Amino acid sequence: MTIAGVRAVLLDLDGTVYEGGRPVAGAADAVAWLRARSMPLRLTSNTDSVTPAELVERLAAMGIDVTEEEILTPVVVAARLFDSTPGCRVLAVASASVRQRLGPHLVAAGETPTHVLVADPSYGAAYANLDAAFRALRGGAELVATQVGRRMRRADGEHLDTGGWVRMLEYAAEVDARVLGKPAADFLGAALDSLGVAAGAALVVGDDVESDLAAARAVGARVALVRTGKAGGDRPEATGADAAIDSVADLASLLA
Repeated sequence: MTIAGVRAVLLDLDGTVYEGGRPVAGAADAVAWLRARSMPLRLTSNTDSVTPAELVERLAAMGIDVTEEEILTPVVVAARLFDSTPGCRVLAVASASVRQRLGPHLVAAGETPTHVLVADPSYGAAYANLDAAFRALRGGAELVATQVGRRMRRADGEHLDTGGWVRMLEYAAEVDARVLGKPAADFLGAALDSLGVAAGAALVVGDDVESDLAAARAVGARVALVRTGKAGGDRPEATGADAAIDSVADLASLLA
């Protein structure tokens, strides 16, 4: 199978380019192939535990050279959101590096939060952090979620993802979260806008039916699911995706 008319690729990272911190075989060659053909590229990932700068370093160690401008994550979207919201004071349940990225907007002692951001509490959030978030929400703060994935995969198997924490706070505080990452249509929409490419000419490549496929469908892009990452031994060809490939290493054949 081949897909014609693709003018840009929106490439997922975790589960697609790398798994458990190790690159998927052929991933660097696939990115190099896209570069050689001057194919516009955005790395559109729901990764919310680190900043784009940290992702650049991680990918460089795998032999994949990208710039921060080519990476779009919910952390980037959150920073843009709070930069454009005058007077916002954010209680962030997030890693130290993500909190540093949002530094000017973080709530200080004695201030009332206007927003609660939940961004991968697996860094070590304790009951006190989540209870403070709950109390802020009950006080009228808006709940903002980087993403609502149910589970993530690491080298040792599946782990609880950000979505579990978000749904807990939604339930307890009786609020609905504003979701910044996939499958929100605005997320991939921002990537397409930065490339100046229409959705119908873009190909989303990822491993997650609930985020990658749903996000692609939300904006009207085509989607290829890989059998690495969350797809694992599932049958992505049965999900309604436009294509299913064993791994990102087969991207060249798909677009040839």
